[in-house]
Amino acid sequence: MQVILLSDVKTLGKEGMVVEVSDGHARNFLFPQNLAIAATDEALRKLKERDEALKKEAHKDLSVYGDLAQQLDGYELILTQKVNEQGTFYGAVTDQQIASALKQEGFKQIEKSMIQLVEPIKEPGEISIKILLPHGFEAEVKIIVEGK
Repeated sequence: MQVILLSDVKTLGKEGMVVEVSDGHARNFLFPQNLAIAATDEALRKLKERDEALKKEAHKDLSVYGDLAQQLDGYELILTQKVNEQGTFYGAVTDQQIASALKQEGFKQIEKSMIQLVEPIKEPGEISIKILLPHGFEAEVKIIVEGK
């Protein structure tokens, strides 16, 4: 019997694969645990439509993040922080603050986890950081932190 796997099954394959199994294995194990459905014409058509939709979405994402990487590469972001008498910040500039500032500048897709900041910035100056985007894109942004 041919079945479509609804989730990864270690001995059979990955989600979305059409595999051949014995009738007993399908009826007694895969179907009751919602790991697979019978590979009917209707189910195969839906699987094909889902795969095509996923491919279109991935292609769209690829285009969006490629454009974003081009826009971000070489971008200069200016931040201001309060400094004490010794010239250090009261609070360090973190990846969360950088992500928030980039979102305010119009880069809505940027998340905190994408920013590769080795350690928080504790004093005024310039620093270049990498931003790792999905699909392997990356951009280098110059952060200019000024004291006030």
